[in-house]
Amino acid sequence: MVLPVGFGLRGGTMAKATSERVMNLLIALLTTRRYLSKQELREMVAGYRESKSFDRTFERDKAALRDLGIEIATGANDPDSGEEYGYRVFRSKAELPKVSFTRDELIALGLAGHVWQSSVVAESTMWALQRLKAAGAEPDTGRLSSLAAKIPAEEPDFATVHRALFARQEVVFHYEGARRRLHPWRLVQRRGLWLVHGFDPDRNAERSFKLVRMSEARLMGPERAYEVPSEFGDIDPEPLVSAVVAVRNWPGLTAGASPVQWSCPLPEGYVAYEVSRPYQDLIVADVCVAGPEAFVLAPEGIRQATVDRLTRIAEGAR
Repeated sequence: MVLPVGFGLRGGTMAKATSERVMNLLIALLTTRRYLSKQELREMVAGYRESKSFDRTFERDKAALRDLGIEIATGANDPDSGEEYGYRVFRSKAELPKVSFTRDELIALGLAGHVWQSSVVAESTMWALQRLKAAGAEPDTGRLSSLAAKIPAEEPDFATVHRALFARQEVVFHYEGARRRLHPWRLVQRRGLWLVHGFDPDRNAERSFKLVRMSEARLMGPERAYEVPSEFGDIDPEPLVSAVVAVRNWPGLTAGASPVQWSCPLPEGYVAYEVSRPYQDLIVADVCVAGPEAFVLAPEGIRQATVDRLTRIAEGAR
C-alpha cells in the first residue's frame, strides 16, 4: 500500500481549529449573492477578526480550498465604481456534477472507504463517500465490513508524518537514538508496517524510516517547503503473497495472474491461476468479492481465511 502525495482538508492535514475556519470561509463564499471583500470576510468568518496575521492566514485558507478543487472567483460587484475586488464561490463550481456508477463500482468505492482503520485517514475516506452520496451515488454499506481488506495505521507518529507528507512540510523525529530530519515523499506499508520515504537534508540523500521506530515526531518549518520529484528511488521490494485460485470469468483476479496446472480436476469453466498480492487479506477480499466466480485452492491458510470471511458474510446477511 502506497500513500501518494496530495492535500486535503480532512485526514489530519489541518488542526481542528484551522479546518473549522476554512469550512466557515467556504460557507461564507458559497452563501453570498455578491462578491465579499477581504475586510468583510475578516468580520464574518470566525477566527479572522482577532488574527494578527490575517493576510497570511487568509491566503493559506484560500490555497487550501483551491487544493480541494474549489474554484474561488474574484471580481467587483460594480466594475465601474473602483471598489475593492472581492471573492465568492459559485455553487455550480463547488458541487459535484451528477454521477452514476455501476453496482460493482459502488461496491469498490465503498470498500475503499472502509479499508482504513486509522482515525486520521478514516475521516477523509468517509468524507469522500459522503460527497458521492450527496451526488446520488449510494454504496451498499451493509456488504462492506465483511469484504473489505484492513489496513491499520496505529503507529503513534503516523498522524504527524501523514500531515507532513500532504503539506510538503519537513518532519523532525528521533530514530534509534538520533535526531533525524526528512522531507516526506510517500508512505508505504510493507507487511503490516508503515515506512516513510523521502529526502534527508542532513545526509543529502534519499532515506526510508519505519514509523514504528520513530518517536517525538513534529512538524518543522513552513508548508509547501519542497517539491516532490517525479522520479525517485524505491524501497527494497518485499516478496508478494501468492495463492492458487480457481477462477471462472473474473478479470479482477486474472489480470496480471498466471495460469498454473492443478493436480485435481476443476469444475467446468474454472482455470487455476497463481494470484499475487502484497498482503494475504487482499487476496481474501478479492476472492470474496468475486463470489461464485472464484475459490481458493491453496495454500490452506488463505483458503481457510476466505472460508471464514464468507461464513461471516453469510451470517450477517441472515
